[in-house]
Amino acid sequence: MLKRGLFLFLLLALGMESCSGQQKTDAKVNATEEPVQEERTFQLPEVPSMLVTPEDRAIYVVQHYWDHFDFSDTAYVHLPDVTEQAMVNFMDLMYHIPASEIEPALKTLYGKAAPHAPMLWHFWETMSRYWNDANSPVRDEDMFIRLCRSVEATPQVEETLKQRALFARKLAEKNRVGMKATDFTYTMATGKQARLSSIRSPYTLLLFFDPDCHTCNAVKDAMKTSERLAELIQSKQLTLLTVYPDEDIDLWRSRLPQLPKEWIHAYDKGQVLTHEELYNLSSMPSFYLLDAEKTVLLKDAGWGQIEESLYRIP
Repeated sequence: MLKRGLFLFLLLALGMESCSGQQKTDAKVNATEEPVQEERTFQLPEVPSMLVTPEDRAIYVVQHYWDHFDFSDTAYVHLPDVTEQAMVNFMDLMYHIPASEIEPALKTLYGKAAPHAPMLWHFWETMSRYWNDANSPVRDEDMFIRLCRSVEATPQVEETLKQRALFARKLAEKNRVGMKATDFTYTMATGKQARLSSIRSPYTLLLFFDPDCHTCNAVKDAMKTSERLAELIQSKQLTLLTVYPDEDIDLWRSRLPQLPKEWIHAYDKGQVLTHEELYNLSSMPSFYLLDAEKTVLLKDAGWGQIEESLYRIP
């Protein structure tokens, strides 16, 4: 993905090229050969010369970005160097226009894509992956929520996708940074139950995990070697609560001996977290760093970011 700002600079300073970095060429024909099929590229809008400020030019570009794109040509779905790169550059432009222009631009895009189901779903899935996937380096929950709202508000979009966007937005809007984490009851191996709100320590590290998940186990192995994590737990500055949200409790119990006794290990009896959609558990492991009042400081952060933040705790 192009770095934020780089594509805008190239667009406004160097002129209009295709997103794939190739100019559209004319098919060459001679007397004895078949016409050469024209290569599919992405054509950017031509910005009127009367628009001189970077902001005005960027607004015009996002408003007309998809004017020349053929949404009916499903071959574009299979051309990531053209279509996905065009999406990536379009998403990058969202950071260079006023906030009030973002959702109208997204609605325009999805209105154009709506009559062509394969393209509509391709755009939704690709943009969701960039802005909402836990492993995406450009994940942006604010932008993803704007994307969902735009899809929901576009009349031409089919109801199935609107409901998908609504469900995803509701999950994304829960337990955000700055909000108080949703309270819930957890059950320990002894059968004893407690609530998240009952934990009394300056910080709480909440980890949702699946003991059968390779990534989860790799992360837990890294956590076991963290001197800073062990130091904070020993000094009672931080409580680490691991929660298994699924139904195979026997599997969970069989893995407990592999986990440090200094951590609190629990499961979600009755799968309340999942059934009531209290947290977004679409990917695991999933970390939440909370303060003493259970306000979310970090949400769905990677272990590297979590460990780095632990060194900032006094």
